[in-house]
Amino acid sequence: MNVSFSAAIGNFDGVHKGHKKLLEKVKNDADKSGLNTKVLTFNPYPFEFFKWHKKRIINEFDKKEILKEIGIDEIVSIEFDEKFRNLKAEEFFELYIKKGKIKSLTVGNDFKFGKDRSGDADLLRNLCKKNDITFSLFEDFKVDDVRVSSSIIRKHLEKGNFADVEKCLGRKLKFTGDVIHGKKFGTRISTPTANIDLQNKEYCFNGVFLCSVMVNDKKFFGIANFGTKPTFDDFRQSLEVHIFDFGENIYYQSLTIEFLCKIRDQIKFESTDDLKNQIHKDIDKAKSLIKDYE
Repeated sequence: MNVSFSAAIGNFDGVHKGHKKLLEKVKNDADKSGLNTKVLTFNPYPFEFFKWHKKRIINEFDKKEILKEIGIDEIVSIEFDEKFRNLKAEEFFELYIKKGKIKSLTVGNDFKFGKDRSGDADLLRNLCKKNDITFSLFEDFKVDDVRVSSSIIRKHLEKGNFADVEKCLGRKLKFTGDVIHGKKFGTRISTPTANIDLQNKEYCFNGVFLCSVMVNDKKFFGIANFGTKPTFDDFRQSLEVHIFDFGENIYYQSLTIEFLCKIRDQIKFESTDDLKNQIHKDIDKAKSLIKDYE
């Protein structure tokens, strides 16, 4: 079957309102020309490969699920490795756009591609023109006169501004992952938690949060610790969720956690007892806020 595509290229980290507007155009172009839709994205992201001081917003599973919900027919996740980083801009075009049967292409106005980011929108426009591919440059999308971008969402998350995050995303921030065995820190302090598999990725926010949790299509509320555990000198990022009024064995099941609001930053406590006392206060505060999200 000879299928051709209307496509977009980018990280799409967060899949925010700007991304969605761009993808609406991709879908409209597809409908007009009888094409399927495709997204070319990367895993790891370039900033993860180069270890820049930047971390991701959402995981691969949730990103792909959101893209499918939007109506994207094909999602190509390119492995960003040493071989890929050395592709010249023209080689990238040949391999992924021309051979990928893309007939209509839309990218953001800050798009760069090829080794050392040597390719820009002007080069891409010229390559598309030579190969009879329709090219479009998507302009900025704004909310409250502010450009929506993954960078601004990261800043909101760092500050715990979840109302602004929701404005930019058009939904609450969520994280889906499998429950795995952890180090039993929660059990040691009498607050059992579900430890969520982060798939060796690092995320751009941390703290203690009120959250909602979907378990077997049932909704519960809980409190999430996302980040390191400085009191135990464990500085790897983890996500642990204490689900209120819940006692089932859910190892290896998949949970979806929605972050509702930030309770506090992470801090190092002088003793385990101090931590236990603070967690009880955190739980009381979180439960007092549930009424705002029911």
